[in-house]
Amino acid sequence: MAVKPSVAELARNAKNAMVVGSGGGGDVILTISVANYLELLGVENIYVGGVSSQWWNPEGGSRIDNFVIGPKVYDVTKMENAEMLAPMVAKVNPKSTYDIYTPAEAAVSAVVPWPVIIGGLTDGVVGLRDSLNQLIAEHNIDLFISADIGAHSFHDGKETTPPFTTLVALMTLSAMLQLDCPVVYSFSGYTCDAEMEIEELDERVGRIMKAGGYLGAYGLSQKDVEDSLKASEAFPDPIIPLVAKAAQGDLGLKKVPVISPWGRRAYITPLSSIYLFLDPQIMVNEVSKGVELLKETRSMAEAEKIYQEDIGLFPETRVQRVVNYVREEDD
Repeated sequence: MAVKPSVAELARNAKNAMVVGSGGGGDVILTISVANYLELLGVENIYVGGVSSQWWNPEGGSRIDNFVIGPKVYDVTKMENAEMLAPMVAKVNPKSTYDIYTPAEAAVSAVVPWPVIIGGLTDGVVGLRDSLNQLIAEHNIDLFISADIGAHSFHDGKETTPPFTTLVALMTLSAMLQLDCPVVYSFSGYTCDAEMEIEELDERVGRIMKAGGYLGAYGLSQKDVEDSLKASEAFPDPIIPLVAKAAQGDLGLKKVPVISPWGRRAYITPLSSIYLFLDPQIMVNEVSKGVELLKETRSMAEAEKIYQEDIGLFPETRVQRVVNYVREEDD
């Protein structure tokens, strides 16, 4: 088996890098620690960002009579106070909005030193891929790293509990496999998203490692913890802060407020504070089977259809976004 360069070696040979959160929501916060690491390794210019999927609630917050279940995939070309760098990539700032909402990336841009982008998903994987490749060419990007959390990207169809929020992350993974520069998949918050049992995630990560897909690891520094928690104040997220808190010793069983008002169980370990870096192609070959089917999609509707009919999962982007769990009083 050929020896692949580690993420540290790739970074030492890179001058310009892009780090993008995979699954929407607050995943942009996960890019901060990776970007800090890249700077330590000598990377000079870094873009951070995410993709255009947010769990927004028109009434704000999330509670039993107004609970947010599904994300909104929004059109980045319709954002205000944003600069379009490519047909499906917007550069954002703290005043950037979509409708009445402030995307996570815009909120986080107020507390990070790097330019922040949002990759659009409304033109499918092809639209995201082509726009990212345009930026890669124009800005001489030497390294692209995606930043993810938990287990939802490791779906192989054999889980005891099917994943709930996988489509958007798989679309991002599908696009990055087609980029014109070295690419690395990173994830932290081992099982923090409560979307897979830890034994099953261990087995899937082990499968990737056995195939030569392990490219290194990075543990959060105290600066990373401080920066991540500061960003989590700028954009509150129910899951992302668990990574930084794990580095502070907040471990054990947690109730994660996702999927329903009753939440789900997650087991937080010291590993939850560590980023693992993987070869995305080996990850797809060994585990994330649905990624290849999404490569040529040109709209969300096409991606959703393939995800449901060919992959066999109901897309999170098609569920009712906000649900009232309180029934009306009987007559």
